[in-house]
Amino acid sequence: MAHKPLSNWVIAVHRDGDGDGYDRVPGALVNGGDERADARHLAEFATGWRRAALPLPGGGTALGLVRSDHLGADDRTEHTEAVVELSGTAVPVPVSAPGARVLASIEDHWPPRAFDPPTTAALAGEHEDLRHLLLARLVAESAAGAEPVSEVFHILPWHRVDALARAVTSLIESAASGPEVRLGYVFAPAGSRFTAALEQLDHGLRAADRAAARTGAGALCARLLLLDPDRLPAATRDRLRELLAVLHRFDPFLRASAQRADAHLAAAADRWTPAELSSVFELTAGATQEVRRVRAALDREPFALKIQVTSTGTVEIDVEAVLPADEIERATEPYGTLLLPLRVTGLRSGSRLLVVLYPQYRRLLGRVTAPLDPDVRVRVDQDGPPLGSADLPLVDPADVRASVRAAELRSARDAWAALANGLPVGHPVRTAAEEGAR
Repeated sequence: MAHKPLSNWVIAVHRDGDGDGYDRVPGALVNGGDERADARHLAEFATGWRRAALPLPGGGTALGLVRSDHLGADDRTEHTEAVVELSGTAVPVPVSAPGARVLASIEDHWPPRAFDPPTTAALAGEHEDLRHLLLARLVAESAAGAEPVSEVFHILPWHRVDALARAVTSLIESAASGPEVRLGYVFAPAGSRFTAALEQLDHGLRAADRAAARTGAGALCARLLLLDPDRLPAATRDRLRELLAVLHRFDPFLRASAQRADAHLAAAADRWTPAELSSVFELTAGATQEVRRVRAALDREPFALKIQVTSTGTVEIDVEAVLPADEIERATEPYGTLLLPLRVTGLRSGSRLLVVLYPQYRRLLGRVTAPLDPDVRVRVDQDGPPLGSADLPLVDPADVRASVRAAELRSARDAWAALANGLPVGHPVRTAAEEGAR
């Protein structure tokens, strides 16, 4: 297969005056002047190019491509064209000569599903920008059903994630602050962007910004569930599980979410079984006109859900969270208004409700009531980590509309009105909340 750029950006280079390295062609622009294009898809790279490690005038070798089209006077092939690949910060991507040969072999049989041990060892020693580019292209170009095996992602510098997870665990357990660890974008090919959430949690804890830390902690729990855990080395999974085990000390509302993420990393069976009830009420002899109910309970510590399906075709859900009196204010403050997302199948409209929770002496209470489709099985469960006021602009307006309509308590309706008023006029979420209140 023809070798093509791994990076979005390339720049034309040529031999410098001393012939010791490749330097930028005078006047050359990134991607020939179209820096918004993906270099891999430029027509000029359709054929004829080969992978190379190009020496730079200042020392070192960069990831590049060369195209040779004739023989010189000494019968040796001359490279008449060459490009250097650039990172996201527009600097040449380093590569060793052996690394370039390994990469060329990979590209000869593109896209690979796995790397043999020597290839894995060679790639793991290359610059992280190269590893990121290779895996990002592999993910993007692998055909459905032929995705790379999980172990190929082990070439990423996971020791940095290990170090950051340990640092955050220490911050939560003892407020001990060590050196900052930056992860950046290189882990993106592994999926779910959980490293960005980990960095936000770390930043919030170091800056004593509980709101930012709360957002990062919730996102970490949610995004780990979207990740293939086998893409992480065992040591990294262990460090993240150690963090999840103490996360409730920072935010008690994340206990159940952290436990579920932990089980996912451990490849354990998902114990989150939703409550299930039937909305079918059989007619019986001597039946009265009284409303009949079926009930179920669900524990998502610290949240306890009591669910009722009535013969009038509604589902009623009460949510309660019990915390020590001195912890209620500390725990809820980073949220502003605390919203518990619920997944409810069988609703006449939509499938997600946000329950506003308000404090009432050592407890948080919330209640929603919504109409059901006839003759359905109703399933109810917590749908991810709790949300706060700052999360509202990103919520699906349809969920907000349904949630406001389902809000049964006056305190909840007032809270929704306050949340809506905090958004700009015309914002889709504000509009949805106003429509739901009508």
